[in-house]
Amino acid sequence: MMKWARFLLPLVLLFGFAGCFDIDEEIDVKTNGSGEWKMNIDMSQLVDIMQTYMGKEELEKQLPQRKMDTTLHMKDLIDTVSGIPADKKALLREGQVHVQLNMDEKIFKTNTEFPFKNVSDLEKLRNVAGSNSFGAGKLLKGFGGDKSGGDSSQGPDLSMFGSIYEFRITDGQISSKLNKPKWDSLQNNPQFAQIKAAGGSGIDVPYSMTIRLPRPVKKADNPIIKLSEDKKTVTIKYNLMDTFQQPEKFEYSISY
Repeated sequence: MMKWARFLLPLVLLFGFAGCFDIDEEIDVKTNGSGEWKMNIDMSQLVDIMQTYMGKEELEKQLPQRKMDTTLHMKDLIDTVSGIPADKKALLREGQVHVQLNMDEKIFKTNTEFPFKNVSDLEKLRNVAGSNSFGAGKLLKGFGGDKSGGDSSQGPDLSMFGSIYEFRITDGQISSKLNKPKWDSLQNNPQFAQIKAAGGSGIDVPYSMTIRLPRPVKKADNPIIKLSEDKKTVTIKYNLMDTFQQPEKFEYSISY
């Protein structure tokens, strides 16, 4: 069932940062520190590109299942993925990914949900999802049933284009700061260089983060942060491509 995922990964890498993504991230923190982290990605525009890029015959060969509306439970899949430590698998185990694909109606969306028991787990969970150890290529390879244990570096790994920021959260403080070593290492990656060049050409990849807190925000240090009337909901919106040009501009710190 997940053959399509391994096939789509190179196309997402090629086209995903060329205006095909619409990303909405949500964090809900309850009074006791537990909550839920969601990542919703709309890649519907990618369907048009695939149909043009592949041609009908090849597309039907690679994606015979033109319509899909299914929920993948991480607990059923995570153990098939090699190279992820047990403690990180435990963080991911209760999550799920809802995949909606309809080639005829040109719909392609994923909705990912991960519960967390406390803000410390949220911090670990969010950073794991953007780390090389969790790489998207490795994860999708495992989902596809490839247990060969081969070198995942031979294929594209979207984790290299994951968060270039370190997310930190405690009871009362949230921050997102540039991971300078990771940023510096990306400068020599040719695929990253292509994406960075695309960002300078005016391409827009909308990104939105909504954080719902149990208490009002006391202080926020970046004007991109917008607060609700009761100051318990934080909204941050920007063009993801801009982070590849001026990454420091999107750092922030929030006290609540």
